[in-house]
Amino acid sequence: MNAIPARITQGGRLVIPAAVRKSMKLRDGELVLLQMQGNVLQVRTLDETLDAVQARYAQVLGPDSLVDEFIAERRREAAGELED
Repeated sequence: MNAIPARITQGGRLVIPAAVRKSMKLRDGELVLLQMQGNVLQVRTLDETLDAVQARYAQVLGPDSLVDEFIAERRREAAGELED
């Protein structure tokens, strides 16, 4: 999407143009996160932010899920208890 002009109104309010809101799938009243990168203001939805955090940690932790490992271990233990 190309640059779209927007105006700062009274009280520092920034009106996000309808085309941008539609493109970002923003709904009225939705909470967004604002982040400054130098002089650039970045607007992200909470879902986008969560996806970015999960992707970052997936790189650090690797493909194996600790939760999946924990559940598998508990299932093995439970199966052993049933056999006794």
